[in-house]
Amino acid sequence: MSALTVNLVNFGFTWLIAALSALGYLLTIKRTGQRWTLWIVMATGWALLAIPYTLLLMGYSIGTAEMTVIWLCSYLLVMASLLLLFLKLTDILKNRAS
Repeated sequence: MSALTVNLVNFGFTWLIAALSALGYLLTIKRTGQRWTLWIVMATGWALLAIPYTLLLMGYSIGTAEMTVIWLCSYLLVMASLLLLFLKLTDILKNRAS
């Protein structure tokens, strides 16, 4: 596969997951009336990861150090959203048990 194909796939995948995370936030508000911050953190993490691929497809050059920092920040945000999900689920289960 060429680098352009890889960048196109990564571009589409990351923006799709960011959009689905934003949609998850809106659906959670609509169905439960609660604002779960994990969706915002997850959408931000995926959007942050999508920005370099967008820039690469637009023809901008991004250095390895910059990509590494962006990847690390993005992965930390996505992991933080998973932590928030687990905390929310334990809170729901605790409230159900009492």
